[in-house]
Amino acid sequence: MSVYKPAKSPYFYFDFQYRGKRYYGPTGCTALRQAEAVERRERHRAANPDTSKPPITFDMACGLYSEHAEQQPSWPTTRYMLRDLVSGMGGKRLLSEVSQRDLQVHFARRRNGRANSTINREIDNARAVWEKAKDAKYDTGEDPQWGKLYLKVPKAPPRELSEQEEGAIFEAIPADAYDVVLFALISGWRRGEVIGLRWSDLDLGNASAKTKVKGGDTEVRPLNGALVALIANQPKVGPFVFTYVCRKSRGKRREGHRYPMTATALRGRWDVARKAAELHGFRFHDLRHTAATRILRQTQNLAVTKEVLRHKNIKTTLRYAHVLDGDIRDALDAGQSRNSPKLPNSRSRKG
Repeated sequence: MSVYKPAKSPYFYFDFQYRGKRYYGPTGCTALRQAEAVERRERHRAANPDTSKPPITFDMACGLYSEHAEQQPSWPTTRYMLRDLVSGMGGKRLLSEVSQRDLQVHFARRRNGRANSTINREIDNARAVWEKAKDAKYDTGEDPQWGKLYLKVPKAPPRELSEQEEGAIFEAIPADAYDVVLFALISGWRRGEVIGLRWSDLDLGNASAKTKVKGGDTEVRPLNGALVALIANQPKVGPFVFTYVCRKSRGKRREGHRYPMTATALRGRWDVARKAAELHGFRFHDLRHTAATRILRQTQNLAVTKEVLRHKNIKTTLRYAHVLDGDIRDALDAGQSRNSPKLPNSRSRKG
């Protein structure tokens, strides 16, 4: 069948061959009849090629990018950002018609209490939509000046959970999210990596697990005894390790039943616990920062910390280097020569 709908996509795709060449991609349509009309147009273009680039709508462009992005651990977050982008810009609008001013107005509206770093991530996603459409040889119009859209994010040391705050958050977190939070704090894994962990990814005999990390690569990561114990404590009710208890029947979900933990379910439980613990400005992602800081403080080894966090570049890990300041001071003291002149007493200085 030349028109089909992938399991995880709301859009139909076309896929056919003409004179030995394959043509495929998203139709940008959720209705089969409309998708078939798009597929007929694509067949006509294949048979009657011209030198001009075909137009692409926001719906189609986001569908094209989704084919790549849905393989990433951050897909649940990317999906809602793409929905907001389509809603704000107009799904049927051509990508080539969007101006710099349109993007400025859209992201200014999106700020509305959101952190600059969050808006910058939305800009990253929008930029990726344009790049994917351009790579597929669609007409994307004049390239937006992305650099002028990004917002300034003040550099600050990573937020670390204190012992008192840790006790407060674990006292407040609901039971069906407790182990997820603890796993994230011990492992330093990203949220998507934790809730995306499947039973089939595990090799508990070798204390390891396969995870899809940022960038889409799949890696085997070691587990310590505490992480293995947390996994072994989970009820095996589906393909995913971590689940939550449904609080209210809705759609196919029934109150009291367990379902795979989602970003939405975890966010709701986390926000309630964070407010109860009075952890102002502390995000779930800061559990990763806390784990990184503690690991570096204990090991004094940036290379090991880099591997735990699966950073591609040690420059990213260097943001945690402030925990080594005490060792640097000790090194400075150790390197000082015994014959170095003593610092002058300020009282004995001549005017």
